[in-house]
Amino acid sequence: MAEYSGIERRLVFRLLDYWERKKEGRKMPCMDDILSSELADDWDWCFLISLGDEGENAIFTHVGSLIYPTERGDLIGIEVSNCPEETLIKQATAFVPRVLELGVPVSIGGECEDGGDKLLYRSTLMPLSSDDVFVDALFGGANCRKVTNG
Repeated sequence: MAEYSGIERRLVFRLLDYWERKKEGRKMPCMDDILSSELADDWDWCFLISLGDEGENAIFTHVGSLIYPTERGDLIGIEVSNCPEETLIKQATAFVPRVLELGVPVSIGGECEDGGDKLLYRSTLMPLSSDDVFVDALFGGANCRKVTNG
């Protein structure tokens, strides 16, 4: 995969490039490879999900303050299935089954509601594996802009 020269404007592409570089010859990186210090300001738009056996009991281990503001509550330790409806984080995690099925990154974009605002968003969700065979975690990110009338 080509590395981006300069600063890529789209978060999704920066995160996909980061995931690719972290693979280091493997099919996918592991959760320990994802470092907040390397992601700088992008970290606030990212999230990490730990998976139980067979992909069940998916729980948040990190949720950035820009993808889900801390004043709304803490999602750390919360099952992804219990994610609040009509939020950007819900939209960004809606395709967990697809990533688990394919074992490759999946990116989507569209419109969603979040906190009463209509948003245009782009998101990506990438598999992580501690043994390079079974997906045992997910790394994702999403960002957005408000839709304005006029």
